Amino acid sequence: MATPSLSALVEAYQAGQLSLPALLVDALTERGVVPPDQHADDLQWIARMREEGHLDAGVAQLVCERLEVLQRAGEEVASVLAASEADEATCVAPSVRSTPIAFHADEATRVAPPMLPATDDAPADQATVVKPASVQPEATRTGVTGSRTAGGTGSIDAAAWQGLADVASSDQATIGMLLKGRFLIEREIGRGGMGVVFLARDERKVEARDRDPYVAVKVLNDEFRRHPDSLIALQRESRRSQQLAHDNIVRVYDFDKDGTIVFMTMEYVDGSDLKTLIRESAFRGMPLARARPLIEGMARALKRAHDAGVVHSDFKPGNVMVTCEGMPKVFDFGIARAGKQPGEAAEDQTVFDAGRLGALTPAYASLEMIQGRPPQATDDIYALGCVAFELLTGKHPFDRVSAEVAMREGRKPPAVPGLTRRQYRTLCDAVAFTAAQRLKSADQLVEGLRDVGLGERLGRPLAWTLVGVLLLAVAGWGALGQWRARQVAEVASRFQTASPRHFGDEAEAAAALEQLGEDGRKRLMLDRGDQVQQFLLDRVDAYWNPAKGRRDYAAAERVFELPARLHLFLPRLDLRRAAVEKEKQELDRPAMVKASPAPVPALPPQSTPVPPPVPVQQTRAPATQAPAATPGRTPSNEKHEAAGSSSRMQEVAAGLLREGERNFAQQNYSAAIANAKAALQVNPGDAAARRLLRRAQQAQQQAMNSISIN
Repeated sequence: MATPSLSALVEAYQAGQLSLPALLVDALTERGVVPPDQHADDLQWIARMREEGHLDAGVAQLVCERLEVLQRAGEEVASVLAASEADEATCVAPSVRSTPIAFHADEATRVAPPMLPATDDAPADQATVVKPASVQPEATRTGVTGSRTAGGTGSIDAAAWQGLADVASSDQATIGMLLKGRFLIEREIGRGGMGVVFLARDERKVEARDRDPYVAVKVLNDEFRRHPDSLIALQRESRRSQQLAHDNIVRVYDFDKDGTIVFMTMEYVDGSDLKTLIRESAFRGMPLARARPLIEGMARALKRAHDAGVVHSDFKPGNVMVTCEGMPKVFDFGIARAGKQPGEAAEDQTVFDAGRLGALTPAYASLEMIQGRPPQATDDIYALGCVAFELLTGKHPFDRVSAEVAMREGRKPPAVPGLTRRQYRTLCDAVAFTAAQRLKSADQLVEGLRDVGLGERLGRPLAWTLVGVLLLAVAGWGALGQWRARQVAEVASRFQTASPRHFGDEAEAAAALEQLGEDGRKRLMLDRGDQVQQFLLDRVDAYWNPAKGRRDYAAAERVFELPARLHLFLPRLDLRRAAVEKEKQELDRPAMVKASPAPVPALPPQSTPVPPPVPVQQTRAPATQAPAATPGRTPSNEKHEAAGSSSRMQEVAAGLLREGERNFAQQNYSAAIANAKAALQVNPGDAAARRLLRRAQQAQQQAMNSISIN
């Protein structure tokens, strides 16, 4: 295919077939280097077109400048582009800030040579047109990086860097070389478009007996060194990486030069880059559970940079190291661009921005980067999404074509096995072509790839429904509790003698207690147990009080049976029952004595007359003498009744003792002492009651002694 002439390209621009960026970048770059005679003729033709008014003066100036730069850097550009075909290297290439763009390699980072300043008579629409990068005047450049912040020796300003860039050829770093009398180069561990990375031993660390004296040394190659502003870019990488201290970012120690060798020392990462890991271990993809630590680590690194106002702008698998422990570490911030942050000092706004070099990797560059828009965090989110797709599927989501080409061809990301719809939608949002549709932060990608439980998958409506049902259940339970509380309070009030609805007898009270249920009765006994006992004691007194002539023992027995039937513990009522039974026995004994007839002595057989009987005065039997047996009441029955009374007394004492033990366990020592004394009144010989009384009194004394009054 014949190379188009300059006149044909300019006519295509004037006819509207080519935009100005497409003419300056794509068309003239593809046209390439021409012989010197033809180059001179082209410049004369452009000058004649401008003088005759056929071509705008500003456009003519830009075309001439572009032709001059391409002619000077032609051989250099060709060699670098040939090297970038094989890998994802950071290369020195013509600026890529227009649309459409044609790249020779999909994974090569392009850095464009600068252009001379545009003249004042440039077209008015150049404010919104992405032009080739321009070199600032020396007055502006001087002092931009006036002192090294990376910790090297001495001061290196822009003029010194320019002097290094003007050197035709520099010394070569070789194995065994000692840089700056400190860093002993041992072996090469990596190579890219910016330079070569060596493993070096820091002799100062060796002298200090450091257990890990090794560092990585990045030596700038001639192609990048001779590129204007490239040295400042590398110095900026050192400074920026130091400011972005993070576990997932490779630490940078120093930026320095040794003669014409410019190098940077950084943390040595024992592992491999992510590109190699994908090629060797994930060429068919890896499960999300295995890829998640890598994705989250890279996301944390980018978030740290974004929080500091820094956009990496060249994030890709080749710029991520993975340690032997599986921790990802992001590096190569040399072409990162500082995002504009509100409130920055004026001097920070004029600091060198590597974005002016036109650096990007097409396969991982967002549409906004290709169009030359200002850097933003979503540029890195697009690259991170592409890397995540590569980890999970083993291939680039758009087959390594640029975002512009993928959008024009209507390409869609491939399906990812094993992901939920939510997770896949998050990945697709990360690689959305436009920033408005793309995820806004790395945290959103991490959150979207998180495994969610069943509750989250069912969604918020069901969750709110469950919350509503729970609230209704709680409200219903509360209402039921309030109703039961009112019912208990109403029953308790009827045990008071002053209440107009006072219970008339024990039967009415028993019916009300049965309606409360066992829980209600327990609550009533806790709150008003004394009133219930007093009511029942009054009912017993109404039936049994020999001093007042009331001896209805059967009715009193019905009252005594209520606690057992309703499962109530009423110790005072049990004591009263024992007293009533004892009183009844005492009252029954004189009646039994009076009812028994006097015994008639048998007459012995005698032959003599029987003397008349001597009148005997009836006296009361002594207290120790057992009463005479009455008809229908045998001594065995009396023994049985006495045994039953003793058994009931023991039950009462045992109940009091159990209640006292429960009080002691709750540290209610006063109640425990009272129950122990009551048990001793019922059963004076109860050893367990005495032990409980002694323990409770001792514990109560210890508790009182421990109280201090300030």
